[in-house]
Amino acid sequence: MRSVIQPTYRPDIDGLRAIAVLSVMIYHLSNAALPGGYVGVDIFFVISGFVVASSLAGSQVNSFSSFLSEFYARRLARILPALVAVLIFSAVMATLFIPSAWLSELSDRTAKFAFFGLSNWVMQTNTDTYFAPRAEFNPYTHTWSLGVEEQYYVLAPLFVYFWLRAFRRGQTARARLTLAILALSMVGSLCASIWASTSQPTAAFYSILCRLWELASGALLFLLTCRRNASVTENIAPSWLMQRQPMIRSFTAWLGLICMVTGLVYADPSKFPWPWALFPVIGALLLIGGAAFGPADAIRRALAAPFMVWIGKRAYSLYLWHWPVLVIMRWTIGLNNSWRIAVAMAITFALATLSYQFIEKPLRHNDWIEGRARWLRITGFVLMPAIGFIVVTHLFDNRVHYSLSSVVRSSIDWYVGAQMPYPNLGDRRCEVSIEWHDIAGGTERRYVPNKCQGKTTSTKIFVLGDSHAGMLAPMFDQIAAEEGVQVGVFSYPGCSFIDFSVPMAVPHRSAGCLEFTSAIAQQTIKSASPGDIVLLSSLRMQRYGDQWASYNRPNMYEFMYNPQAILLRLAAVDDAKKWLQPFADHQLNVVFTGPTPVFQAPAFRCSDRFNSINPICIGNNQQNRSELEKLRQPIIANMKTLGQTFSNVTVWDAFPLLCPGAICFTRMEGRPLFFDGDHLTAYGNLLIYPEFKKAMMALK
Repeated sequence: MRSVIQPTYRPDIDGLRAIAVLSVMIYHLSNAALPGGYVGVDIFFVISGFVVASSLAGSQVNSFSSFLSEFYARRLARILPALVAVLIFSAVMATLFIPSAWLSELSDRTAKFAFFGLSNWVMQTNTDTYFAPRAEFNPYTHTWSLGVEEQYYVLAPLFVYFWLRAFRRGQTARARLTLAILALSMVGSLCASIWASTSQPTAAFYSILCRLWELASGALLFLLTCRRNASVTENIAPSWLMQRQPMIRSFTAWLGLICMVTGLVYADPSKFPWPWALFPVIGALLLIGGAAFGPADAIRRALAAPFMVWIGKRAYSLYLWHWPVLVIMRWTIGLNNSWRIAVAMAITFALATLSYQFIEKPLRHNDWIEGRARWLRITGFVLMPAIGFIVVTHLFDNRVHYSLSSVVRSSIDWYVGAQMPYPNLGDRRCEVSIEWHDIAGGTERRYVPNKCQGKTTSTKIFVLGDSHAGMLAPMFDQIAAEEGVQVGVFSYPGCSFIDFSVPMAVPHRSAGCLEFTSAIAQQTIKSASPGDIVLLSSLRMQRYGDQWASYNRPNMYEFMYNPQAILLRLAAVDDAKKWLQPFADHQLNVVFTGPTPVFQAPAFRCSDRFNSINPICIGNNQQNRSELEKLRQPIIANMKTLGQTFSNVTVWDAFPLLCPGAICFTRMEGRPLFFDGDHLTAYGNLLIYPEFKKAMMALK
């Protein structure tokens, strides 16, 4: 097959790339500045579909294998070198500066899959959307779009090859059949996107199945505007339409611009991709126009301006580099004012320029490389991500040796696992097996002592609460090992068991919370014997912030105890009696844990010099004890009121142990007590364990 299609360079498409990448960058800097800036990726998809089809249609090879090998040799040279460089750089920086936490939980896995074009699979199988905090703090989140494109490259050469062969041979029916199949694939993907946008939002955003229609639309635009034995500068439009080309081109450009701007300004994340992705996709299709279009009108000439073309040619590098730069800055010095943003942009453009000049261009257009056999070129480029994967895996597996974070280097003190991490603590007379059970959407972690030496107790402890029940896990393991106590920890994130702020059945609690609390109360009564202990461990205080942001609550007391809140709290105390009565009827000892200190910033993000100036680090890792005592006094009073109503209800309070002076600190003697603003560390567990054990054993 001899090529009869001669693709021509379109500077206005480079300008469209510039619009796309600048929109994404502005959105990532401040989503308020350009609320729909993330649709720049959708513009990229349309451009990619069009340009890849154009490139494939210009192939001059004959056989199917040569057609594929030529495409992949060129495409891998275009994508992989810069991508691998960014991933390795990002992994090095993440290893140095980012500690492991819930906020960074997905990062390592995303990076590893990104080497092979599969990071979107990681993202789409998680509950977090693109707009969730963990995505914002993941240095590799942006690689999801490259994954979609790389998966599209499996399909694109197949469609174009069979269309091109029929096109060149004048086999109109076969060419149309190929286009029909591509169009049906596009429609099927669009239908999947419409369905998933409401029922499976993460898959709708990240999956190739729900994004194929955007890439396919660009490919169809090119293939439908070519004709046999003609260059792509010609068009298949009828003569009367050709006479009005200038007006039509100007109209489509303006309409495309309006559609694109509408998406960039008004796109709604809760209704995405459908219907809001439609606006940037239609806009990009109209601005590209077709195979015969070029910068002949005012809009497209503006897109073809030298500055726009300069940005557009570097769009890939800018897209790759800007995101890890922003994320690393979020983790370290922050990204909350103009000078930090200026620093981020300066670093981004410097790295992108170096990447374009010394990685992209030399390897993409290299006479020596292009003179090698295609299989050798493909093998060489495929080895790049394989080597990168090995390097990054080594970094992640040996983070403790490379990290500059005190959290990572002293991980035994910081991280709460299922067991007590200090091996020489106490007399562990029993081996402890840990069992996991699902219950009503939450979990039960059961500590079962066995092979005990000496006398043990038959008392059981049932722990009911939220993540603040789970944070005491090391103590539960230790008491099971020392005393032979079986401990069952029922936990559901964000779901307190009697938090005194609202009645248990109030709708604004976590979805499924009421069902979970009802189920664990019934399970406890069913499994417990008279004299067993029910430990109610929850936060019960309001948080000043979370791992990713401050809630900006300057007057916490007013927030917790305004008139409306007080009414809800009174109702919550009455409601608590209904939940406690069955425990009293079964002669179970109910123990409330008193509220521990809460801090204004997550300690693990403010523990080193390189992150101590981060704007999230409010309060310098300390709080006035008097202020915290004032905040928690009404809660302690509620607990004591219930203790007067039920003789089996008591309070165990670790606050004096965690804050013995006038100032409460997140550290004690240089070791961390709190991981974030309110969850204890392993060392915090170690500190309060002796008093916890004494209190529990006094009830048996």
